[in-house]
Amino acid sequence: MMKVTILDGYVDEPSRLGVPPFISPYARYIFGAIKAAGHEPEYMTIDHYRQGQKPTGQILFMISGALVPGKYLRTMPMSFKELANIISESSVENYVWYSSRPRETPPGATHIWDCDADAYIFDMLNSGPPDKRRRTAQEWSEWPVLGVDMVKQYQNHPQSIIAELDISYGCPHYITGGCSFCTEPLFGMPVFRSQDAIIAEIKALLKAGCANFRLGGGSCTISYKAKGIGETDRPRPNVVAQKQLFSGISKLPGIQVLHTDNADPAIIASYPDEAEKILQMIANICTSGNLLSMGIESADPAVVEKNNLNSQPEEVLAAIKLINKVGNKRGPTGLPVLLPGLNFLTGLQGETKETFQLNSQFLKNILDSDLLLRRINIRQVAPTRQEYAPTRHKKQFIAFKKFVREEIDSPMLEKVIPAGTLLKNLYTELKIGKIMFARQIGTYPILVGLPQNLEPGIFLDAKVTTHGSRSLTALEYPLDINNCSLSALEELPGIGKKRAARLFHARPINSKDELINALDEPALASQIIPYLKF
Repeated sequence: MMKVTILDGYVDEPSRLGVPPFISPYARYIFGAIKAAGHEPEYMTIDHYRQGQKPTGQILFMISGALVPGKYLRTMPMSFKELANIISESSVENYVWYSSRPRETPPGATHIWDCDADAYIFDMLNSGPPDKRRRTAQEWSEWPVLGVDMVKQYQNHPQSIIAELDISYGCPHYITGGCSFCTEPLFGMPVFRSQDAIIAEIKALLKAGCANFRLGGGSCTISYKAKGIGETDRPRPNVVAQKQLFSGISKLPGIQVLHTDNADPAIIASYPDEAEKILQMIANICTSGNLLSMGIESADPAVVEKNNLNSQPEEVLAAIKLINKVGNKRGPTGLPVLLPGLNFLTGLQGETKETFQLNSQFLKNILDSDLLLRRINIRQVAPTRQEYAPTRHKKQFIAFKKFVREEIDSPMLEKVIPAGTLLKNLYTELKIGKIMFARQIGTYPILVGLPQNLEPGIFLDAKVTTHGSRSLTALEYPLDINNCSLSALEELPGIGKKRAARLFHARPINSKDELINALDEPALASQIIPYLKF
């Protein structure tokens, strides 16, 4: 029997998250494939390696690939330099590196990217030099279940992790070549997992201690098992298949968070009746705070045409309206049930100075129309399928990003999460100075700063006090007025430093009347009472 060490360097892809607290499915699949081949898997993360743990297997299988890197709170994905150092320092016999982004390979390693990593290692262990291939439907059912035990070795298991699940791979838009920058069309015709396989994996993960899940992997949640795949890049949504999937998941006990991933606005706009039924299902069965990310990429019709983007700006707007219609009511977590997010790309072919004006106007129209967006992501295109240079319009790009963060994000966040909103089940993650940063468990969670002396690794509820451009300040709810810090008192609405000092010196305060006496401002006392306990 051979031991194979899986080193999870974390992935961050357009349709698959894998940086803590998210666990990508790659490691589970590989773990299960090694067991299926009759060998021993060993799992470790890049953080285990950073803390001094060394791989002990004869084969070291490394996973990485931050195609769309973001800002991370707990850790960072493995860097290319770390990858090279691991290989140079280790005495392992055989190195395999899986990364979804083709690039230079460190000496001594085999880099695979154009096949399924789990199928590769299974064949390697079973029959010698492997062919590059996709996993079969049966393997896609069996290996994820065989591999669930590795989650027990993940950071913060089980309370704050969220398991990413594949429901498909590939993109219906492949039939016309796909968007110019995207890797999904490289998979060819989309392949969908069976409802039974997805449900069985969730059931196994629940048994292993996971309670939070995100349905990802594909380019469009709404297109799961859609009708016309391979015939058109706008297949008709399959309401029956979606009902079987979501109703089956809803019957599993113990799920705390269930969120989704991407959606193609062109599909929603082309089939509004079917899309609305599916959106309603998602809103009813998934937990609140859910988000459907949509890639507008550019509101410039010339850029849309030049890069074979699937959605025109008016179609994106129609999809935003429909998702708002179904999901903008507030749910138990304090967030709206289901909202859209938008992705913009700069550096695309055909981009001009006017492109940024069109993007800005598109977002301003959304804000002025009282439509809600949970997230606006702006990034520069990465050289994946073809070489791209950084945007030639750097001045316009910087101005656009500044406009979005100051003129759109801030007022939008105040609409989505007004001051006084009670956010449930925030998980405290990292303390910087006097601020403890926390997030809800879920898809693209909003960062919340708590100016309090709190321990990391606990769940709490908090009420929102003020807004940044993309983050919030809140106070633990209810706030113990007699035991909280001075900085927490200062954060109460309308209080500030002088009044906070007055309250601090008046403690203990045991009733509303005593609070009024301490402040000598009855209206202000009534304003902060909803935040407090005595």
